[in-house]
Amino acid sequence: MKYIGQIFTGGWNIRNYPTEDIIERLKVITAKIPLEKVIIGWNTDPEIYRKTGEWLHANGIKMLLWLPVFSETGELRAADEALDIFQKPAGNLALQEGENFTFYCPSSERNIQNVFDIYEEYFSGCGFDGVFLDKIRSQSFVSGIGGVLSCCCPRCEAEYAGYGVSLKQFRASFEEKKDRLFNSSGYAEGKGFVYVHPETDNYFAVKEKIIAASVSRICRYFKERNLETGLDLYAPLLSRTVGQNYAMISKDADFIKPMMYRRTDAPAGIGYEYAKMKNAIPDAEGYGILSADPAFLEAQLNEFGKLPVKKYPGIEVNYREDIARTDADYIRESLQICQKCGMDGVVLAWDLMLAPDSHLEAAADI
Repeated sequence: MKYIGQIFTGGWNIRNYPTEDIIERLKVITAKIPLEKVIIGWNTDPEIYRKTGEWLHANGIKMLLWLPVFSETGELRAADEALDIFQKPAGNLALQEGENFTFYCPSSERNIQNVFDIYEEYFSGCGFDGVFLDKIRSQSFVSGIGGVLSCCCPRCEAEYAGYGVSLKQFRASFEEKKDRLFNSSGYAEGKGFVYVHPETDNYFAVKEKIIAASVSRICRYFKERNLETGLDLYAPLLSRTVGQNYAMISKDADFIKPMMYRRTDAPAGIGYEYAKMKNAIPDAEGYGILSADPAFLEAQLNEFGKLPVKKYPGIEVNYREDIARTDADYIRESLQICQKCGMDGVVLAWDLMLAPDSHLEAAADI
């Protein structure tokens, strides 16, 4: 099994760890587990990456910048915020210091340019071998129904019209049907929830195209600079609701990291997001009880197993009493299923600095 490590250094302006601590922890980790790459970011202090990169490269390990795209960037640059179907801000969630989940419009030229400018100003001279693009989606049900019904700003409304979808008519449907607009006839492998009302399917189909087009453009920008590109993706169960169509969004990427977080009680956690959806649309029909058991994980992995891109599912190996109550058996079970499903490897997410030794030893067993 090939492993990619992931380390959260803190938000743009808040450092979580001294560089020396990161390197010392990496020495311990790599003595147990061979790492192919390390995803690290996104604090803007270059010293972290220059020194850590020297150590990684000396040990034959690539260093990829963890870079948020449609969220967080507004803290460094003026940005066009994502608006919901009623032209109101899509809402946010402050998870921790330096990560606030405020989302910005994916079709905005200014927002896309912000990503390039932030990389060039803060990270281009740090020795990265690639970039790992995070927050390449819309807001989720975390901020209610308006989060998923975004971005619907005038610029995006014109994009929808170009694909033959009228957001004005979709608004009228929502005002009439409310939660029932999300009625589902069931879950279809490789597609997600199938909506009873065609206008809902059409809305999400265009949303996926808008986000995929921008992500492909960003990938090409970095690949032209000889940088590897990886993508952070929601689990297939709900990826469609945040505008992530696996086949479309990954066509210019080198690898994808579907976040198969079954023990995370926070954004991108599968059970957490599913509960937020059901709370946001309580009157919608067609949603049963989720059992995120081993069979569920295997089925989800098989949904993208044949895509022509490298596949490194993310398994949360960190432990946090508040939002990530993982244990060694869970790590071992998850990694064994990833191996069984023929994945190219696994991302040990989302912060190796918080991974107990028992979790690392479980990974070393596979």
